This record gives sequence, structure tokens and C-alpha cells, in this order.
Amino acid sequence: MKATFELQNWMSENREIVISKYNDLTNEAFFNGISLKNFMIQVMNSMSINNPKSDKRAASLLPFVMGNVYVANSKVSANDSKTEALKAKYEGTSFMAMI
Repeated sequence: MKATFELQNWMSENREIVISKYNDLTNEAFFNGISLKNFMIQVMNSMSINNPKSDKRAASLLPFVMGNVYVANSKVSANDSKTEALKAKYEGTSFMAMI
């Protein structure tokens, strides 16, 4: 009889891959400061949502899931001077709903 797939055990065996991706994230200019524990929890939760049933499926899914968590924790943001000017001009008016 074939053994059942345990996601938590598989993730424990492959934790070095997740730690490596986290270390890459900490070197990003727009890193949001998430802890390694929370990063790993987000990866584990995303993996469990996708519910892989085999080692092969989990191995193919892990890079995609880590990429999504990586991007979610490194947001590039910039101020748009035109939008800021409109906000200042229409502050407190009903036009703010459109901005």
C-alpha cells in the first residue's frame, strides 16, 4: 500500500529552500520586514490551500507559492505627484471619492 503524502513533513524536509528564498527577500530594497517564521507560515498556508497530494506536485508548486509570498512581502511604491496634487486640491469634497 502506498504511503499517504504528509505536507508538513515534506515542507520540513525542504525548509532550506524556503529559508534561502527568505534570505533573498531580506536583501531586497523594498523588503517589508516580515520575520522568517511568518514567511514560512505564509508559504505553508499557501501550500495547504493548494493541497498537493504527492511529492512531485508539491515540488512543482513550491517555487510558485514562494514567489507569490515573496512578491507580497516586497512592494515597490512611489508617490504620484499628479494624484497628490488632486488630493490636496479636492480634500474634503465629494470629488475625493473619484481620486
